Amino acid sequence: MKALSRGQKTILIILAILDVSVIAGLSSIVIRSMRAPLPTPVNLVPTSTAVSKPREVPTWTPTVESTPRPTLPPRATNTSTPTATPFPTHTPPPTATPKPLPTAGPVPLGNADFDYILPNRIPGWEWYAYVNYQSGATDPENSFAEPVFTAADDSARQIHGSTLKVETVRWLKFRTWVHQTVTVTAGSTVQFSIKVNAFSSIDRLIVKAGVDPTGQPHCDNVRWGETWRINQDDGIITLTSPRVVVAAMEDESTPTPTITPDPRERGTPAPVEPPEEETDLLGKVTICFYAEPAYPHINNAAFFDQAQLIAVPPR
Repeated sequence: MKALSRGQKTILIILAILDVSVIAGLSSIVIRSMRAPLPTPVNLVPTSTAVSKPREVPTWTPTVESTPRPTLPPRATNTSTPTATPFPTHTPPPTATPKPLPTAGPVPLGNADFDYILPNRIPGWEWYAYVNYQSGATDPENSFAEPVFTAADDSARQIHGSTLKVETVRWLKFRTWVHQTVTVTAGSTVQFSIKVNAFSSIDRLIVKAGVDPTGQPHCDNVRWGETWRINQDDGIITLTSPRVVVAAMEDESTPTPTITPDPRERGTPAPVEPPEEETDLLGKVTICFYAEPAYPHINNAAFFDQAQLIAVPPR
């Protein structure tokens, strides 16, 4: 400061005063701006100013050539999606229809109820007897006379209406077989039954029933059931044969001779014959019943009625 001149000092002082006054002015402006409310914004719309239209200068426009319309490719048709082939399913084999079980049933017999009986004639039946009696014989226990067949005339001895009566002359015995042969399906199981009662003035009568599965015209091959010894005290008894299987009938037809064709003749096709229908094989059955007094006396008689043959067809 001592080196400065008086004029320089004056200038510095003036400059300092100016700086202070400038700073004080700026401070006051800041303080006022902080206290005063914010000014409302004013939308400034720019004022359109007249713009001078430029001068139009004609220009040359080239002629536009028409562009050919492009040919569109044909529209693809909607091809249906092929249906998928279903996978073959396993078809189960047909279930076999169960064959119904055969049912037992009666076989029609000739005159099973013994109607229209005449002396020694039994419609539908055959009979034969063992006869060894000769006039004047003295052994009645071993003498067998011819039997007599009639219809029972005593209601006490009748079984069911008309009833067959078998007897012989007094003080002698009889031994007889009565039989009938019928046709039955081969392989069937059959059983014969017949009702019987008896009258004896002193003892009993021997009776039984049987069946021959081979159908012989007699009772020699019969398979007999239980043997009964009965009289009037036993009432009505049912005789039964054992169950037997019917045998097939033997084929007795004569075979047709085979003709040897002549090689010189022109061969012609043989006619086709339709297949033969399957038929059941047939067999025959002989049913029998037997009667004999156990002891010869004044009156010995056997009474038979209601014969029946039951058959069960083969499976």
